Amino acid sequence: MKSNAYGAVAPTAWPKTVRALHWLTVMVILATFALILGREFLDDDDLQAPLLQWHRYAGMAAWLITLARIPLRSMADAPDHELGAMARKVSSAVHGLLYLMLLAMPVIGYLLVCARTGKVDFLGMPLPVLIARNRDLAETIETIHGVIGWTMLGLIGAHAAAALWHHFFVKDNVLKSMLGSRPRLN
Repeated sequence: MKSNAYGAVAPTAWPKTVRALHWLTVMVILATFALILGREFLDDDDLQAPLLQWHRYAGMAAWLITLARIPLRSMADAPDHELGAMARKVSSAVHGLLYLMLLAMPVIGYLLVCARTGKVDFLGMPLPVLIARNRDLAETIETIHGVIGWTMLGLIGAHAAAALWHHFFVKDNVLKSMLGSRPRLN
């Protein structure tokens, strides 16, 4: 471990809870995309409806996980990755956008379900309908949901590529700090 500017020892990895919620989020987000994209390849309406419903459940789960992640991550003692000023700003911006999208996407999806169907449930439990059924509004919300979804997927790809870049080319501990493995001892 290394001391920071104040003499405190900076950890080499994120706390286990932060890492666990990060990887749980990854799995749930991959599931949401797989469910909605997998639905596009099916001609059978009997299979499309359950995939859409499970996509909705996964989106709600992602939102709940994100609500737990934000305070835990903000209170966690973060590893010092020794990034330059510009890299630190880019990293903060990407993380901020990802968290914003993780919060916004399920809310937009929720509003979409309200506008499209007039009813919402989570695992069979009815939830409040926030806006009245409205086909035109549903189409607009669906477009917004799709644009943000693809943008989010691009940011996730950039985030993963940056982690791999740090691991294989910069050879620092950025990726390992989220994996929880031992740091490089160079």
